[in-house]
Amino acid sequence: MSHSHHNSGADDTPPDPEQLLKKEGEFWDLQEEKIESLYAKPHDWRFVPHLADIIIKPRVKTLLRILDAHKDSIRSLVDIGCGNGWFCHATAKRGIKSIGIDLSEKKIETAKRMAKEQGIDHLCEFVAGDVMQWQPSEPVDLLTSHGSLHHFPGFDDAIKHIVANHMRKDGYMLFVEPNHEGMSPEVREYLMDKAKNSWLKKHFDFEFYFEVMGQTSLDGPVREDSDTVDIRDESPAGKEFFGEHIDLDKYFCDHFDVIEKEFYHYFSSHGTNAFYVFMKSKLVRAAWRLMLPWMVRRDTKKLRDPKYSKWAEDGLWFMQQKGVRK
Repeated sequence: MSHSHHNSGADDTPPDPEQLLKKEGEFWDLQEEKIESLYAKPHDWRFVPHLADIIIKPRVKTLLRILDAHKDSIRSLVDIGCGNGWFCHATAKRGIKSIGIDLSEKKIETAKRMAKEQGIDHLCEFVAGDVMQWQPSEPVDLLTSHGSLHHFPGFDDAIKHIVANHMRKDGYMLFVEPNHEGMSPEVREYLMDKAKNSWLKKHFDFEFYFEVMGQTSLDGPVREDSDTVDIRDESPAGKEFFGEHIDLDKYFCDHFDVIEKEFYHYFSSHGTNAFYVFMKSKLVRAAWRLMLPWMVRRDTKKLRDPKYSKWAEDGLWFMQQKGVRK
């Protein structure tokens, strides 16, 4: 069961870009300050490390395979919305000069500290700021982003600006971004059916689930936004542009030369939230943990079929500008 995102804009007044960026930075600062509380009581599979590692394994495998296959032509990169720098740390260990930029000063502090602890700070550079107002000292070989681009207001202009100003002409783009909000009808039906099972229902933590979702019942309305910042909720930019995200797969295929693409998370991620994160029964949790590697393999296979991939939570696109490849 996935965290629902809702639109905060009650009127049609466009948000003030500077104010929105400020609020976005403050949100991620607060999340970084309180990150331990999210791991202590996870509201999403991403905060359960031993399960998240299994779920993201196919994605990590693809990322590393792409980087290794292009190691002679990818010697430098910019990671847009780098968060705590995890991707830059991984690429720096492969000898790539890795620059991470993020609106959150707290995330950047963490990224710098972790780079130092891992002995790779000589290959890492971290910048707290807006990627639209910043430029690397020279164009890089790879532009990458992991879940940040879809938050950009004026997406088309932003992408064109970043590609023109940050990447060398024959450079690469490797973007991992949300592909579909929420679950497929098939998955929803299955999980709703299980939610009505009298035994499972007894063990499902409805109280916590409703608190996270901002609802009072399964079919109830989502709460109206208050001024209180909830770090379990979607970030300000994510809420502001909810429902406005363009079809990234179509956009990337229309505008760039897509070398390869893959899709991730069909059932395993939603199932992990339902049968582990919000589940009080230790027996169900243990059973789910054992089944998860098989579920992920099944998802990976299914998602090669466009019928299923359109419902995938995340997509990965590896691309170049059109006309570069001979």
